[in-house]
Amino acid sequence: MNKEVIRIFFLPLFILLILFPVLALVFNLTMKGILATMVDPFFWDSVKNTLIAALLAAALAIVVAIGFGYYHLFHRDSMVYKVANLFNDLPIALPHTVAGLALLLAFGRNTFGFLGETGAAFTLFAVILAMFFVSYSLAARTLVSGVDQMEPEIIDVARTLGDNPSQVYFRVVLPLMGEALFSGFVLGFSRSLSEFAAVIMFGGNMPGSTQVLASYVFTKVEVGDLDMAVTAAVFCVALSFLIVSVLSFRRHRYAAS
Repeated sequence: MNKEVIRIFFLPLFILLILFPVLALVFNLTMKGILATMVDPFFWDSVKNTLIAALLAAALAIVVAIGFGYYHLFHRDSMVYKVANLFNDLPIALPHTVAGLALLLAFGRNTFGFLGETGAAFTLFAVILAMFFVSYSLAARTLVSGVDQMEPEIIDVARTLGDNPSQVYFRVVLPLMGEALFSGFVLGFSRSLSEFAAVIMFGGNMPGSTQVLASYVFTKVEVGDLDMAVTAAVFCVALSFLIVSVLSFRRHRYAAS
């Protein structure tokens, strides 16, 4: 009976709450909106800014996650690990407007005024930092999951051969973590693509400069140009679907190998 209840309710709820909103975007595409968006230089600037910032944010997230993975493997009793582990999931629970404000106060003119009138704020660098802030925890948890799945014997053998923890981590562990590193990077990249609140609070929404796809869609809705907003939104959906498909393909391929 329970199985039947799940079967009865899952499909209609999934279609209504997940599939239908995405299809609503697609069905509201207009040729006018497509043509206007495709010739809008600010749209392509937002695409470029989004891809560059998301790639760099994901790369930075992986670099920091590698450091966290080292502490997770060898120094779980250290204060550094305990604090880092506590704060790793904070961006998930924290409202991203709050995250943006925190970044603005931390890297704005009061502390980084030597960089310019607004400090690091309202620059592409600010967009990268905002995307990193919200995507790092995904990269860290993915990498840690990969570390936990490793055979302890591999590490023990390396230690008996005289390698110190750093040597074991970089010579033995990381080379075996290719799938986790790739998955962490893709998840960080996809999360960065979707960020809006922290980006607009800290990086701003300047067309051609710091505007990204999410803020481009918001701007078009705000000015009442719904056709262009829908086109840009469908572009985001297609890009996100491509990323998810690549990640799913890699996971299936890795599981089958």
